[in-house]
Amino acid sequence: MKKIIKSAVNTLGFDLVRSNRSANLRDDEIAFLHIGKNAGTQVMHVAAKLKDYGINIRKFGHDMKLSQLPNDAKYFFSIRRPESRFLSGFYSRKRKGQPRIYSEWSEHEAVAFSLFEDANDLAENLFSKGDIGKKARMAIKSISHTGMQQVDWFQRCAFIDQRPPLTIIRQENFASDMQRLLNLLNLDVDVTPMITKDKVSAHKNEYNETPPLSDRALENLREWYVQDCYFYEMCEDFLQREVGTDPVLASK
Repeated sequence: MKKIIKSAVNTLGFDLVRSNRSANLRDDEIAFLHIGKNAGTQVMHVAAKLKDYGINIRKFGHDMKLSQLPNDAKYFFSIRRPESRFLSGFYSRKRKGQPRIYSEWSEHEAVAFSLFEDANDLAENLFSKGDIGKKARMAIKSISHTGMQQVDWFQRCAFIDQRPPLTIIRQENFASDMQRLLNLLNLDVDVTPMITKDKVSAHKNEYNETPPLSDRALENLREWYVQDCYFYEMCEDFLQREVGTDPVLASK
C-alpha cells in the first residue's frame, strides 16, 4: 500500500519526505520549496522545460519546510498576497482539487464547507461575536490551504539573513520573476513560451461567479494573516536588496 501511495504522489510531481526527516539533494539540483496555492504547478511546468537546458529543479510536497533542506541547498519559493491565497485555497478545497486532481475532504473540511458556502461569508465573520465567529475561526483553520500561513514554511529559520534563497517568485508577477530566476542561472532563454496557458494544467481557476471579497472581508483577512502580510513585505524587500531594481517594484 505504501508503494502505491508513493507512486501516485510522485506521479503528481512530488517527493515524499517524512516531516521529521531532512531531504537529500544532488549537487546539480535546485530545491523548490512548495507553499500551497502559490503557482507551484506552473513553476513545475517551467521546470520541466528547463531540464532540456541542464537545469534540475526538484519539488517536494507541501510538508517540506526550509529547516528540512540541507544547509547548503540552493532553493527558491513562491509567494502570494494573503487575501488572494485565501480565496484560491478556499475554492480549491471546495472543489476537492478538481478538475486537475481529486482529493476528498477531511472530516473537518466537510464541516467547514457545510457552514460556509462561500469565501466571503467566512472571511466577513472571522471576528464576529458569538457562535458564528467561533465557527468561522474553526473553519478557516480546518481547510488545509487556508489553515497555514506562508511564513510557517520557515519556522526555526531566519532565512532572509542566514539562508537566503536564489530568488522569490511572486504569483502576481509570475513571468517576470521566473525570467529573473533564469537570468540568475545564466540561462539566456525567454521563459514566456514555457508558461502553460491551459487552465487545467496550470491548476488555475476563475472566481467571477463567486461573491467578491468585501472591504470587511479583506480587512479581516489582513488582520487574520498579519504575519503573512509582513512576510510578503519582507520578501519584496529582499528582492529589491538582493536582486536589484525590479520594474514592477519600482513602479509602486
